[in-house]
Amino acid sequence: MARQGFEVGKYLTNIGVLGAAAGVVSTARRTSNMPRDWRRFIVWGVWIAGLVLAISSVAMQDRDEEFEEL
Repeated sequence: MARQGFEVGKYLTNIGVLGAAAGVVSTARRTSNMPRDWRRFIVWGVWIAGLVLAISSVAMQDRDEEFEEL
């Protein structure tokens, strides 16, 4: 089984990852005006989940292309 390389460029040029990463600005603005309670953690958790989904979708693109070839 060949080891797959980690290519940073494909993550930095993906629109979904860039959009999710840019969401940190609006999330920070939104949470700066919120009271310091559990809801703030929920907002940050949702942002982190969106970023993880965007990154994992890029990571799975190669596997999806291999599956389509079969």
